[in-house]
Amino acid sequence: MKINYLLISRLTTNLTLFVFILFAAGIILWTSDEFLDWDILPNWIDNYAQLIIVIFGFFAVLLVLSSLLSSLAVLAEFAAKKMGVSAPPLQISRKRKVILLIVIVMVFVNFFIFHQIDKYREQARLAKNRVEFQEKLNKQSQELDRSLSQIITLFPDSILQAMHKKSLLEKQTGKELVKLLSAISASLPEIPQIALLMPAAHHPYKYHKIWITPEYDYRYYDESDEEIVLKGHDTHQQFFTQLPNVVEREVIEVLFKGKIKPLTQHLNGKFLNNSEPSSWGILKYQEKIVALIFLKEDIEGYRKVRKTIFHTGPKTLISN
Repeated sequence: MKINYLLISRLTTNLTLFVFILFAAGIILWTSDEFLDWDILPNWIDNYAQLIIVIFGFFAVLLVLSSLLSSLAVLAEFAAKKMGVSAPPLQISRKRKVILLIVIVMVFVNFFIFHQIDKYREQARLAKNRVEFQEKLNKQSQELDRSLSQIITLFPDSILQAMHKKSLLEKQTGKELVKLLSAISASLPEIPQIALLMPAAHHPYKYHKIWITPEYDYRYYDESDEEIVLKGHDTHQQFFTQLPNVVEREVIEVLFKGKIKPLTQHLNGKFLNNSEPSSWGILKYQEKIVALIFLKEDIEGYRKVRKTIFHTGPKTLISN
């Protein structure tokens, strides 16, 4: 069997140019999508863009080397022919062909075996992460239950009365509430998010949510250009005509009736969230429920196992 190096050189050179064009186009598309915040690539390509670019780059390098070696072989054959030197045609026996085929098959089989081992180890790792995440979720949620039992006793009658009369947005009472929520958030070890949900004062709104972000550094410069660093919080409000999630809607309605309904599935709603360490309860004024209160912390990591893991909520109704 004689190898036509000239044909291989032409073929690999053409393929190299084609792959380089694809590689360059991929680089342009990916960098545009990544750094200019464009959404021009389909999700399945966007998720594997870097891998695809690396694969094209790897094949481009292989093709360049193949083209270079083939070109050198063509030059060597031309020089040998000019000098009157010739080599016998390359012969590969049937036995060697069978051995080569077996080696190729064994390589693919090994790749398949390694892939299965990787999948097994990945599943084992994910199973371990699920157990760890569930334990952390339950433990931190129980700690928030204990914290919430103490927090709800801090709400003074003036704020509870304003909630009852639905006059919480009045200037003085609103400042007092923000001050209290900021103090609660800053006083807890993990600085959780704290939120309140109350019946709205006016139609067509059904619920009124107030929440405060965790503490952050607020920086500004005075008249002498000296940097001043203060601790601050941001307060947000949101009105709802209805809660979109049916499960959350049912749980909220039960809580406003002074009862508890454990969650049996993952819920990431507008107010409740049982996929992160969290706890919730009720605030009462003269034995009437005026608001729901919600605490939430974050657990870092465990991205691949979060979708199906949750906690059921407080075991008993936490109330003042």
